[in-house]
Amino acid sequence: MLIQKSAYRLLSVLIIFAVCALTIQCNSTAQEKENHDKEEHEEVELAVAMGQLQTYTHKYALAVEAENHELASFYLHEVEESVEGIAEDVPTYEGYDIAKLIGQYLEPEIEPTEEALESQNWEEVRKQTIKLVDTCNACHEASDHGFVKITPGFDNNPFNQDFSAPK
Repeated sequence: MLIQKSAYRLLSVLIIFAVCALTIQCNSTAQEKENHDKEEHEEVELAVAMGQLQTYTHKYALAVEAENHELASFYLHEVEESVEGIAEDVPTYEGYDIAKLIGQYLEPEIEPTEEALESQNWEEVRKQTIKLVDTCNACHEASDHGFVKITPGFDNNPFNQDFSAPK
């Protein structure tokens, strides 16, 4: 009788343990599936990504205005990384081939801008920066978003950052 009670208790404990383990496994699998589904359906909002690109471009222009080569180089690199990220993360949006438009308009102007910046001929850098920004507006026109007009913003600093070159 004592052996039978012990066996029932042991069996009960094992059943409870098995049910708990199965419940944990099912919940874990369901959570993983939910997270995977959520990641699949999360899209990068193009306006947010473009806003980040615009911020980096503006900070780059302010560093150019201050003739701060090191800071301008840093922000131009961030511009390039943002452009690559947009092409990768938002290749299409509302029927527009964003990656193709970026390749057609913006990417061809990045290298000449980098070269101008390397020369530190600030007049040429400003001209090339204007060309770079003009490609943004050309792309906006091509994607029926011409109402979004970007300016270089050389002299308009809304950021709480000092862009002057170290002395």
